[in-house]
Parts: sequence; structure tokens; C-alpha cells
Amino acid sequence: MKRKHIILIMLLVLSGIFTMQSCKKDETPTPELYKAAVPTNPTPAAEAVIPLIPAGNTVILNWEGVATTTWDLYFGPVGSEAQVASGLNANTYTVTTTIGGEYRWHLETMDANKVLSKSPVWSFYINSPPTAPDLFSPANDSVGFPVTGALEWSSEDAEGDDITYDVYVGTTNTPGIAAGDLADPTFSPSLEAETVYYWKVVAKDSHGATATSIVQKFTTGLEPIMNFTGAYLCDEPAEAYSYDVNFTKATSTSLAIDAYWNSWAAEFTIDLDNMTYSMPFIDFGVFGGTDYAAIESGILDPATGTMTGTYTIWGNGAIIEQGVHTYTKK
Repeated sequence: MKRKHIILIMLLVLSGIFTMQSCKKDETPTPELYKAAVPTNPTPAAEAVIPLIPAGNTVILNWEGVATTTWDLYFGPVGSEAQVASGLNANTYTVTTTIGGEYRWHLETMDANKVLSKSPVWSFYINSPPTAPDLFSPANDSVGFPVTGALEWSSEDAEGDDITYDVYVGTTNTPGIAAGDLADPTFSPSLEAETVYYWKVVAKDSHGATATSIVQKFTTGLEPIMNFTGAYLCDEPAEAYSYDVNFTKATSTSLAIDAYWNSWAAEFTIDLDNMTYSMPFIDFGVFGGTDYAAIESGILDPATGTMTGTYTIWGNGAIIEQGVHTYTKK
């Protein structure tokens, strides 16, 4: 009986020990989490566009962060970023660039608990203006520029931005705008013959940077149709006969002839694009009892002013002569 009491007492003691242990407070420390300060609010703002200063660009980088933190700065053109400063105590740093293009930068810092923090990678764009347009056609002070001629120039952009152009043309050395936002470096203005013109071009890139050419001047030549005016000798091989005629400008696309077939006033329609001429069928009326009519067409030689074509003459409705007319400038 005594043995049973002993066993019961031992069980009660052990139970008390376990109960005391299970009620004891857990004193294991909770680990403290540390986080380094992450830089924010960059200046220049992310994706900002900054104009390039021709003599070299200084850019002040700023950011927000804990004042007691030191910073390592990484900076450079895209693909060439490198550490440019370490242990910076201030939240600012000045970098220098010499060419335009995209630049990227970020910051790294490590706090007293050796926890590393990195900022996002920020980027900004330094924009070079286009080159000042080179006006190469017509050349400066050129004379005889065709009134239908096209102005031509060239410009480049270091970053490969798209360029558009504003063209200024006028009869004073402060020409007014003639065309804007042209995509191609060429323009055909409306010009008068034998007139002095001044012109310049402004190149603009897609970021709003501009460059302006110098002002140049040129003098237009004769209106193209005027190459076929003046005194001519008309040759008719079929008749072995030649005679004098005069051509004068009737309109911008027609010439008046004073002695067609050595007899009548007539008019030739001129096609300067295809270098051809034509006289539509015309009834000249009755002369000496015969009602005369004619038609003619041919080609123009812009180098010499010569006109050569075939003709048909009718008398009282019947063909009385066919042949070739060659008009040669005297």
C-alpha cells in the first residue's frame, strides 16, 4: 500500500514540473528588421528632355533620401553606366556631358546594419539641335535660277531625331515663311522671272530644338516660255522657201506668231513639261477667193529654242500643202 502512495506522489511532482515549464514565459528575442533608405524623386525627372549646351552640358542630379546616408552614384550613356562617385554626403551631384543622347543613373547606399539599397534606374535625354541647314541649291548669288526650280538644302541630327523644315522666301533680306513643317529638304516656290529672291530654312527636331540657316539670295532667269520668243527664220523644205517670223509671249503657255505661212497671225500652245507645241485647226478666212485653214504640231529644243513640226494647209476644204516647218532663232 505504501508503494502505491509513493508512485502517486512521484506522478504529482512530475506533473507539477511539466505544468511549471509549460507556463514559463518565452523569452526568445524577435529579430529587428532593418531597411536602408531608398532614394526617391530624382531631378531631372525620369524621361526628361534637356537641351544640350554647345560648349558642354552640366547637369545637376538631385534626389531625396535620409540626410545621414551616404550614396554611391552610377551614371553614363545607355550601356556605359559606371560609378562616378562614392560616399556622397549630400543629395546632389553635378555631371558633365559632351554629346546628346539618353543617359541613365541610379544610387546605391548601405546602412549601418550593412543592408544595401538601390534606387530605380532613372533616365533622361540630352537633346542636340539639328545642324544649321546648308542651302546648296540654288547657290548663293546665283543668277538664272529657273522660275520652276526647286530649293534644296540639308541638315542632320546627332541623335537621329526626325527633322521638319520651315522655308522662308521673299524679295527682301527678311523673307516671310513660304512653307512649314516640310518632311523633305526640298521646296518649289512660286517665283517670278528675272527677280532677286532671299531665302532661309529653319530645321526643327522632334523635341522642339531648332537651327536656322544663313539668308542667301538668287536671281531667277527668264520664264521658260521666253526661251522661244524673238525673231526666227521659218524654213519650208517642201517649198524650198524661207521667211521671217516673230514669236511673242501670249500667255504663260502660248506663243503668238505674226506671219504664219508668211501670211497670218496665229497662236501656238506650248507644253513645257513635254517640250512640244501645237496649233489647233484654225480657219484663216478667204484670201484671193480661197478659204485657207491649217493645223500644226511639233517639238521644242530648250537648248537652242528651235521648233520643228509638221503642218497641213487646206484651201477651200482640200489639202493644198503638207510639210515640215523648222523655226530657228536668228
